[in-house]
Amino acid sequence: MMLSAIGREFSRQLSEYKQFKVNLLFANLGIFFLVTGFLTYFDSQQDTFELFILLFTWYFSSHSITHPTYFIEDEIADRTIINVIQSRRSIFGMLFIKIIVQILLDLVKAIPLFCLVALVQQIAFPTDWVVTFVTFLLSFVVIASLYGLGFLFASFSFVFTKISSITSLLAYGILFLVGFQEQSSHLIATLTRFLPFHLLVSFIRQPSWFVLLLLLGYGLIYWLLGYLCFQTCLTYAKKKGSLFHV
Repeated sequence: MMLSAIGREFSRQLSEYKQFKVNLLFANLGIFFLVTGFLTYFDSQQDTFELFILLFTWYFSSHSITHPTYFIEDEIADRTIINVIQSRRSIFGMLFIKIIVQILLDLVKAIPLFCLVALVQQIAFPTDWVVTFVTFLLSFVVIASLYGLGFLFASFSFVFTKISSITSLLAYGILFLVGFQEQSSHLIATLTRFLPFHLLVSFIRQPSWFVLLLLLGYGLIYWLLGYLCFQTCLTYAKKKGSLFHV
């Protein structure tokens, strides 16, 4: 049943994307120039494959931070969230389906985009395809983990009218915490430790089961905090009646 729900939502979203082909094209061009610009600027300071993976992960992670908020704000604005509550369906489960669909849609956009980036920038991938595969797999572990953090921020949509501008700012803010270079600021270096990107870099440089377990630990903490905050804010909104705000 969940697979059919994912399939229906994916088809619906894909149809919507087709209606905005020109806008999507220019949005991807913007990402292309941003990514190639970073790769060109930092290529003398860091391994190009490492930079490529970090930018690939950031592309998805920016949506991990912003889209849960967009989903909730849209549901509240359309008043459909009231129908979900009254039908006793799980709001968290419904949003989880939207997240899976969003990752699939991002893949549809990211594969041609980052293949083009790899060709233009002549990215030197590891000779062992297993290393490349595992690295990309861990990249998606980071992405999935950060959706838990996205849920934490999105929870405040039940309390405040609009917070999507804040999450959009955070999405671009984490671009400077990804780990392109050693941080000279103690504050920035400390903030970087709260995000899992440095663990991904550590694994690329020196694969380790311990690093993998730490990555999974980060994900577990993010999702636990996100779920608890989500349920707390939702309960508060139900009691206060603020779900009806637009």
